[in-house]
Amino acid sequence: MHPILFRIGTLEIRTWGVFVLTGFIVGILWVAHEAKKHGYNPDDIFDIGTWIVVAAIIGARVFYVLYHPSEFASNPLLAFAIWRGGMVFFGGFVFAFVTGLILLKKKGLPLWQAVDWAAPALALGMFIGRWGCFFNGCCYGKPTNSIFGVSFKPGSPAFAEFGPQKIHPTQLYESFGNLLIFFILLWVRRRFKLHDGALFGLYMILGPLVRFVDDFFRAYDPGAYLFGLPLTVNQWISIGLMLFGLWLLVFKKD
Repeated sequence: MHPILFRIGTLEIRTWGVFVLTGFIVGILWVAHEAKKHGYNPDDIFDIGTWIVVAAIIGARVFYVLYHPSEFASNPLLAFAIWRGGMVFFGGFVFAFVTGLILLKKKGLPLWQAVDWAAPALALGMFIGRWGCFFNGCCYGKPTNSIFGVSFKPGSPAFAEFGPQKIHPTQLYESFGNLLIFFILLWVRRRFKLHDGALFGLYMILGPLVRFVDDFFRAYDPGAYLFGLPLTVNQWISIGLMLFGLWLLVFKKD
């Protein structure tokens, strides 16, 4: 756990922010490269990408605040302290996806081709970004005696809840799960002729599936479980996204 990468005077550069920002930048560069390869102006992707980053951060933070209202009850202004960490991927994804759809249409770019370009970029960005969560000590797992267990240092959210005992590094489970998805998407794209939107549909199946499984190892407060059922809110969202991905992959027509 290494939440602060370095300091410049009183300015703290946090590891979480560096990894998340790096994930966004790598993803945008990937999509811009794909756009150029297909004869489109990559500058349009940079413009859209900038707004998508803003929308993703806002959405991820909004969902986190809604999921953890008790953290901000005494000081609501902490909701704006995004540098401390505390984001929900699905919130960021929803805001970014809607923003992307609007701007792609405005720019006149091919919608379903563009989301196919973005599919590997999303997996790669998640692989990078989740390392920021690991170094920050957030998004942590439940206690475990397995060989995969890790201990976090004092001062991290994980240590505050579980102390020095070993817990599942769920951040890394999801990170490497998305790295595997990245290579699967590249292999499928190279091996098969797919209709527009199919590659994104495959990511919408595999990405949420990784999160669905990962959530069984993550530590959550009781409020994260919908109506007392044994699945978290994020797992129910994952199911919905997987069904959407299945439609894109199998039933969507060109």
